[in-house]
Amino acid sequence: MRNNIVVGALIASLLAFVVYTSTNKDAETRQVTVVQVKKQGTVKKQVSSSDKEPNVNSIEYDNQVKSSKGSNKKLAKAIKKAMGQDVSYQVAAYDLTKTSRFAVVRNTTSSQNSDKIFYLYLLIALYAQEKAGKIGSSTTIKITSADKSGSSSAIAVGISYGPSYLREQMLKGNKTAANALLRTIGAKQVDAVVKKMGASQTKVTGTFSKSVVGKTTAQDLAKVMVALYQGKVVGSYNQQVLTAMTGTTKLASKAKGTIYQYADGNLEEALISNSGHTYVVSAWSSKTDDFASLGQAVKQVLE
Repeated sequence: MRNNIVVGALIASLLAFVVYTSTNKDAETRQVTVVQVKKQGTVKKQVSSSDKEPNVNSIEYDNQVKSSKGSNKKLAKAIKKAMGQDVSYQVAAYDLTKTSRFAVVRNTTSSQNSDKIFYLYLLIALYAQEKAGKIGSSTTIKITSADKSGSSSAIAVGISYGPSYLREQMLKGNKTAANALLRTIGAKQVDAVVKKMGASQTKVTGTFSKSVVGKTTAQDLAKVMVALYQGKVVGSYNQQVLTAMTGTTKLASKAKGTIYQYADGNLEEALISNSGHTYVVSAWSSKTDDFASLGQAVKQVLE
């Protein structure tokens, strides 16, 4: 009987030792999960100890959203609420009826890749050249093989065209026409013209044959629109540029009145006049889902 008890005790001890060893080994190899909670908000993120350390600069926190000096507090607050905390964004809104009322709100200051917006910038530069008498009805521009982009037969290599015809084709999306005008005017001149209108972070970096023609910001685009509305640089040609701003934007989807709008992927612009109120709103975001709400929020403050 005593021998049975001793054997049983030994077996029990051996099993306990095996369980302890297995548990201890699991503990050594087990990954630890840490829960990070934003101070403001309810979003939680699980991070495995095997993950690489995150790039803090890429994470959007409330304290990374900044308003430019002089921004209207009510307008800035409305913009922040509409855009939320989960996207990178730049928003600029200017009241053209009361110029002291504006807001520039963003959590990134980087210039963004663009192509379609540069059709607009090139058009402004073209009219500036016409206003200065450097390009006119007697000007002819010969198309080169380097200008050629796409399969459109509206413009042929080796043939000369007037700037008005090339402008018309460019506004229809003809990249060959845009390239010819850009070559004639010069990228540096386009940069210089929009800089005079307040665009300090805009630069042509390629041609219209590329997916990226240049870089710009929401604030630069808004400033160009403000200057355009005020007749600066291009004078009476401003209406021709505004008329070329066709298409639809989420920013102006809930607006009424006279609307000039332009969109380029994640970058949108709208100049809106309604019931005696005129304002500009421009926005770039990593996601455009909130643009309709943003447009409505700006509308409620500025109209």
